[in-house]
Amino acid sequence: MIFAVLAAALWTARLGMFVALHIVRSDYSPVKHAVSDYAVGRTRTLSSIMTWTTAGGWGALAAAVWFGLPEWSDRVGVAAWLGVLAVIFVALPFVPTTLEGEEMTTIGRLHMLAAVAWFAISYSCMGNFVRLAESTVGGGLAATLSVLSVVTMVALVALIASLVLPWLRSRTFGIAERVFIVAVNVFYLIVAIMLLLG
Repeated sequence: MIFAVLAAALWTARLGMFVALHIVRSDYSPVKHAVSDYAVGRTRTLSSIMTWTTAGGWGALAAAVWFGLPEWSDRVGVAAWLGVLAVIFVALPFVPTTLEGEEMTTIGRLHMLAAVAWFAISYSCMGNFVRLAESTVGGGLAATLSVLSVVTMVALVALIASLVLPWLRSRTFGIAERVFIVAVNVFYLIVAIMLLLG
């Protein structure tokens, strides 16, 4: 239970910092720039704290799954992937993105690989939790998780389209990425609450 409480607290704090990141003075636009751009420049400290808070959220959730769901058939795999996400987020501040217009660096490529990995893993684990919710608690909570997983999928498709189609990038990339990130944040916050409530 303690890990579920910690996960819920960290995901709530992460959401608050994400909002703050877009309120404080910065050189970036929420429409045109990636969230990872905020890790470079005057918002670097807040971005790093948010990222490490997210790492804690993933780690606490992994522990909550491991210790709180001993009979769940997906327990080992899901806990392992959540642990991988924790490691990725610990490392992210040390591999900052290459800003728009600058020549791609090796560190920038590593950041891109880490971003692709966390997007893919966080989305892929959603199906496991939706099925768990449907088979255990049901009702509005399971329906909410299902809707959030669909929102995440649509945002991910829009995000990929924005990368593939240059004329879309400046119009949709930032919004699609932020919808994806917020949907993931709220999804796993609800998962933590579900585990807390048993």
